[in-house]
Amino acid sequence: MNCLKNIFTVAVAGMLLSPFVSCKKLLEQQPINSPYNSVFWQNQRDAEQGIAGNYALLRNALTTNTAFGGYMSNFAYGSLPAYEFSVFNQYDLSFLVNGGNSMATADFLGDYLDPLADWTPYYKIITQSNIILYNVPKIPDNQFTETPTPTRNRFLGEALFLRAYTYFYMTRIWGDVPLINQYDADPAHAKNVPRTNEKMVLDSCVNDLKQAINLLPWTNKKGAEVAVRANKGAAYALLAHIYMWQNFLTKGSNPAYLSNAIAAVDTLESSGQYQLLPATNYPSIFHGKTSEGIFELNMQVSTIEQQTEDGYYYNILQDPLIIKKSGSPAILNTDLMNDIYDDSTDLRLNYFFYGLKETNITKHILCKFAGPNAQNIYYKNPGNNTGAAVDANIILLRYADLILLRAEAYADQGNAGAALSDINKVRRRAGAADTDGNGDVKYEVFRERSRELYGEGQRWYDLVRTGYLKTESGGKFTDTRYNAEGWKWPVARKLFLNNTVLTQNSYWLGKVK
Repeated sequence: MNCLKNIFTVAVAGMLLSPFVSCKKLLEQQPINSPYNSVFWQNQRDAEQGIAGNYALLRNALTTNTAFGGYMSNFAYGSLPAYEFSVFNQYDLSFLVNGGNSMATADFLGDYLDPLADWTPYYKIITQSNIILYNVPKIPDNQFTETPTPTRNRFLGEALFLRAYTYFYMTRIWGDVPLINQYDADPAHAKNVPRTNEKMVLDSCVNDLKQAINLLPWTNKKGAEVAVRANKGAAYALLAHIYMWQNFLTKGSNPAYLSNAIAAVDTLESSGQYQLLPATNYPSIFHGKTSEGIFELNMQVSTIEQQTEDGYYYNILQDPLIIKKSGSPAILNTDLMNDIYDDSTDLRLNYFFYGLKETNITKHILCKFAGPNAQNIYYKNPGNNTGAAVDANIILLRYADLILLRAEAYADQGNAGAALSDINKVRRRAGAADTDGNGDVKYEVFRERSRELYGEGQRWYDLVRTGYLKTESGGKFTDTRYNAEGWKWPVARKLFLNNTVLTQNSYWLGKVK
């Protein structure tokens, strides 16, 4: 079966991609039937469908693995192990990220978590990017309905961005991953590929993004495309995150990474394309496609991509946010909340959370995606309040995140004044008083990111990157486990079945059987 054809068939339908027919090799690159390939990549419409398929593949990768109460993979990696919830009905995940050395003498069987340790969905995105980068330059100018050069460049820039985003995403989870940046006309007979050093993978991401910046526009032609299609801003934002991760991996030995991260955010700021919206607009930020959004996954009712009863947003809510829904499989970590939200005037307490005055902590709800007054809740049957869905995008990169990331870079440089300036921009928007850093500006940046990005799938990476994983509430990784990179995920056992050159992450050797 031609697996590539399935990509386009589903993408055109505007649906989430379901699992494809398996294509043998380790990375499940989709084999291409030559006759079909010869009639597909012929015109602009084909290129549009190809790039739409790639965004759908990304959405599929970040919203799958929902077997455990609907906790989608993006949040299972970034929020659930970050101690933002004290209960989340996923005991294996809690065990996996337990901060002590308990795993040293125990076998981790983890049948339930194997899907989350499998990088196959991400390589579908990479393969599709390589296919686009190979075929789109060959489409004749007279087969474009819009000006050929900028139109072609945009498709290529988006493919480069998606490839870079995917590799960066995987690197933060697994570290070293196989690096495949070439189109393969016969993937069914491709050789197995070993893992590439994570630093080299990130260097490749930087090269992709520098090319993408030269190809992408700053603005989107249509309002419906705002933030959900990559542009220059998305490329600069991702570049800043990659530089900060490179700084972490090299233990601050190369000052250029911090300078480059700051420069990337400076370019975002000077572009005039983005802003911190007023606090009263918090619900619209998470609905999506605002001037604060930089890159997000379309999950809206209008495009039939909303999260319903097996989505993360739905499963952290209950009545009265979703009428007639009693209970939630997730309970907020009130100790963490009481610690980080130390200013009673902070408007985020009212806009991000509901029911905090309740003595029963099970009634404390994270409502930032639904809206404090259920602004982003949609009912298929509004007459009887059934068929509820959360009409909100998955925010992957937004302006407040980048402002605070720049603050982190300034703090790492020792420029406390510039770091505090950025922290206080975000705090003023939230109605919170300015901070002087309380004697530790680096820690204050981390805390402000925890406040602003609560529940957005970011805090785990912040804990790892800053080293506060060893000291913050929750598991409290020991120095031994942290230094052994025990925060990385194990590589799924199924990936070793057809690839003898793969290796397991060192911390998990002898623990995963």
